[in-house]
Amino acid sequence: MPIPFKPQLIALLVSSSLSSAVMAEESATSSDQTTGFASALKMALQNDPELKYAFYNYKAEQEVGNVALSQLLPNVSLESSYNYSLVDNYYTSDDYTPTSADLIERTKDEQSDYMTRVSLQQSLVNVAAWQSYSGAKESVRQSQYTYTRAEQELIYRLSQAYLKALLAAQQVYITEEKLESIQLKLDQTERMNELGVGGRLNVLRAISSRDVAKSDLLQAQSNLDDAQNKLENITGSAVTIPEDWVVNNYLILPKLSKDENKDWVKKIQDNTLLLAQMANVRSKELNAQASSSKHLPTLSLSLTYTDRNSDDIYVESTNSTASIRFSMPLYSGGKTSAEARQAEASYHAAQAKYEKTLSDTQQTIKLSVTQLNSYRDRLLALEESRKSSLAFLDAAERQADLSLGSQVDVLEARTELYDVRLELAKTLSDYLISDLNLLLETGQLSDKTLSRYDNLFNRNT
Repeated sequence: MPIPFKPQLIALLVSSSLSSAVMAEESATSSDQTTGFASALKMALQNDPELKYAFYNYKAEQEVGNVALSQLLPNVSLESSYNYSLVDNYYTSDDYTPTSADLIERTKDEQSDYMTRVSLQQSLVNVAAWQSYSGAKESVRQSQYTYTRAEQELIYRLSQAYLKALLAAQQVYITEEKLESIQLKLDQTERMNELGVGGRLNVLRAISSRDVAKSDLLQAQSNLDDAQNKLENITGSAVTIPEDWVVNNYLILPKLSKDENKDWVKKIQDNTLLLAQMANVRSKELNAQASSSKHLPTLSLSLTYTDRNSDDIYVESTNSTASIRFSMPLYSGGKTSAEARQAEASYHAAQAKYEKTLSDTQQTIKLSVTQLNSYRDRLLALEESRKSSLAFLDAAERQADLSLGSQVDVLEARTELYDVRLELAKTLSDYLISDLNLLLETGQLSDKTLSRYDNLFNRNT
């Protein structure tokens, strides 16, 4: 006898089905969420400790400039005091008789008074202070360039780690396909050997190729784990690389640079590390001038208002004072001269460091341009090789369809195509890393670069 469904049971089943469908959809949506270059940078900006260190150093250096500026601005102060005194003098003795009511308070043994003073100090002439302020502004500029460099280095480290993770994922994918093709080739070779068509030597060669492919796959998987861990260490969380970028990597060919050494070297003036060193040289130079200027006289203005109330009417007063102070250092035990020599030596050291940084940067740019051009030529050659291998594969497949060739020839052609794709993926990664290095050393690396990389991979896959 059939059992009728109750309305509550039907509702429960429908609700359960809908909940399962929603959960499955949410799971599929979360698994489809991938992270490109720009998205990974947003994660890294919130996680990288080196960038935070540079940012707070920059904020601290800004306050150094404000401190130096304060030496040139008016200094206003308020002072108030209360004095309690036990007095023993002629006016408190029995021999003195006050002649008016105002003098009665003066005869007390215990007296108190209050004093309030407002003063303003303003430097009028102080060459050393002005030069120190100019040096502090250069220090602020140096810290700003240093922070910008830290941002660019983060973009470089992130992009390099992302490209290595992407390359490792591509190598795993291509090697898996290659291993599958070699296994099919081994199966065909063994079948031909059983039929007496092929030889045992071909079987052993296919087995050797399969074992090497297995080893390559294990190495590629290990490299992928390492690359993903390094990338996650920068971003602070796991990064999911788009699957299309992995599967269709052979379709990606960027706009290849044709600039020569001289074209890149001209852009060296935008290198933020050099700009920071240049600002440091200027700061040290101004500090040296400020130290030498401490021998010069200074002139300052002082305005003071004092209001004093006391039990002694002869002490009570209200004064307003304006004064100009002239100061001329004569002898300080050699301190001023020693500080001037120390600042001069620091200036020459900063200049030497700038020249070394300039030389190193020029050398780095020249080497990077050479590498970039080499990878560019290899990419063009490998792209032609890929097209040739693809044409060879098509020809082998047509011969096999017409019974003019064997399936083994097709699998060998496919294996050669996988080898070309592996080389193409590695060379593309090397080319992009060299491009990043050049952009970093010429001060042009920014978040726009990563958006350009996202567009490159999305457009071609």
